[in-house]
Amino acid sequence: MNDQERAEEHLKTIRRLMERATIYRAISAPTALVGGMFSLVASAMYPLWRRHSASMDTPDNDRLFLWLWLLVLLFTFATNTLYIVAGAKRRNEPVFSPSMKAALIALTPPFLFAATITFCDVAVPGWNYGISVVWAACYGLGLLATSHFAPRSLTLLGWAFFLSGITGIILASSVGYWFDTLAAYPASLFMAITFGLYHLIYAICVWPRDGSIPEM
Repeated sequence: MNDQERAEEHLKTIRRLMERATIYRAISAPTALVGGMFSLVASAMYPLWRRHSASMDTPDNDRLFLWLWLLVLLFTFATNTLYIVAGAKRRNEPVFSPSMKAALIALTPPFLFAATITFCDVAVPGWNYGISVVWAACYGLGLLATSHFAPRSLTLLGWAFFLSGITGIILASSVGYWFDTLAAYPASLFMAITFGLYHLIYAICVWPRDGSIPEM
């Protein structure tokens, strides 16, 4: 395949992705709802567990924060995968279509960076708030990387997460002593606002106006 043929194939993929913007919006609405609900539950659970813990700043508590949010990610990812697979079957298309591959390529760099920082964070006790900010910023960058074929609503969500990550860094540098002494609570509050509240607002905004469950 020469350069011209590759360019034409790339343009066809982008065109298909843009034509399916409504489908991606419908798929992401239930996923955002599930992810937002799980995030709010996890944000409430972690401080309560810390409050009843005998030692407030042990490495085990920090690892609990990490594993709790990895479970939220797992459940949300499983929900999204079910919708994607069901939608592909309904349209008689392969799951890993050129459109899906283009989306995965766009998401990989920021998500890979977040994963690297996450597993390095295991060895840094008390950095729960910092990793929360990194997750939000990288998630926002991932959504923004798909802006040339995703619906405008996802782009706006991406900007909300990215700007929240920047704001979180500024807050930490301004009042860092408060974040150090109450590490569990700023991190949980930040995750509740971003991954919880933002996703619920997004789901409400893009849910079909007739109140029906979005078609898979």
